[in-house]
Amino acid sequence: MALADRAAPAGPVAPADQVAPAGPVVPAGRAEEAERAERFVRALVELKIADPATARAALWLRVGGLLMLAGLVLGGLAFPLAHATDSGLGQGDALALGLGGVAAAVVGGALFLRYSLTGFLRFWLARQSYDLDRLGERLTATPPATAPAPPAEGESPHGVVPRTDPAPR
Repeated sequence: MALADRAAPAGPVAPADQVAPAGPVVPAGRAEEAERAERFVRALVELKIADPATARAALWLRVGGLLMLAGLVLGGLAFPLAHATDSGLGQGDALALGLGGVAAAVVGGALFLRYSLTGFLRFWLARQSYDLDRLGERLTATPPATAPAPPAEGESPHGVVPRTDPAPR
């Protein structure tokens, strides 16, 4: 956009020292939270915690789902193939196909479970760490409570008069 294409500002122009900041105006309480959120994002980058939406994790998740589906299909095909023939060799082939399907389903289930839980648990742990950090900041920011006066001589520290009679038998 050329400078000549811009419209001239309507009304008087404020001096440079009175110009509003370029970013969004954030209330004082929100500014601290925004800064804390920025620190959280920087910490995630420093720790090299991968985003669960990355291509590799999504690829392995899909591969796991497809392997589970392929295992179910192979297992379902192996049963009629084994029962459609009287030949021991044909039944052995169908049995191998069925066992391969079971193995594919187990491996696919493990891949699917691993990559679906990894993304969830990674950010759950990061969120827990962030919440604990906020709690620590809040607890250290509060003034310490005043200690109660020490108990007078002969009084129990818990406000209960100690018993002097012997214990029941």
